[in-house]
Amino acid sequence: MIRLIALDLDGTLLGPNMRVSEEDSDAVIAARDKGIHIVLNTARWYGVAQYTSRRLGLTTPIICMSGAHVQEPDNGHELLHLTIPTEIAREIATLCDENGYETYTTVNGVTYMRTPRADIDPARLPKDMRLANEHAEHISQPATGFVVFGEEAVKTLLGTFGERYAETLAFPIGVGDQTYVTITGGPADKGTALRLVCEYLGVPLEEAMAVGDAEPDLDMFEVAATGVAMGNAVDSVKERADAVAPSNAESGVAWAIREFALGDA
Repeated sequence: MIRLIALDLDGTLLGPNMRVSEEDSDAVIAARDKGIHIVLNTARWYGVAQYTSRRLGLTTPIICMSGAHVQEPDNGHELLHLTIPTEIAREIATLCDENGYETYTTVNGVTYMRTPRADIDPARLPKDMRLANEHAEHISQPATGFVVFGEEAVKTLLGTFGERYAETLAFPIGVGDQTYVTITGGPADKGTALRLVCEYLGVPLEEAMAVGDAEPDLDMFEVAATGVAMGNAVDSVKERADAVAPSNAESGVAWAIREFALGDA
């Protein structure tokens, strides 16, 4: 019996258009209404995950920043919040600023964006997201973390900080439309955070399922009894999954929920 389902966002619950399909939404809501805990488990920051959580009417804790930040969506209670020391965070932000990398920096509950997209209207952004060409100047206290996109950016960041801060930070790398790295306080990973949430909700790991598409999701598969890879997942993830669903363009999350949790596939 499945009592908890952990869902990655990018490449999994979110389709290629960065939206939740109607079929996936209906399946998530059906599982929720059956009493199954739905846990969003993403490399992105709390605000963007909270938006999806609210759209689906979820009340379970949200796992963000690849396991470094776990927070309940209604009352704001934090189960876990690992941070990057201020000076180290400024070092990372300065390197990203100097190179103009696509960067999302979260500090003090606000995510600063440097993005190649030209169609974003700052006036329409939620209050916890802001466009900013320079990020280092906004770091006056420990940062929740960074999400940085681009193969060159990932290589440079790991080469500069990976070994130096190996015992202080976590650097999980994902591959979707682009290669990206999430940089957080460590040790942190999606699996350890999922274990924490299962314990908090009183759900045995044997009754948990995880669905994902990228290398960081393998940590979820190690913890949950059932691991489902998306059809668009990289081969290394598919090889270590218990099952492979259709892709995120084909509502693979709905397939996984029906197959393993609702019993009506």
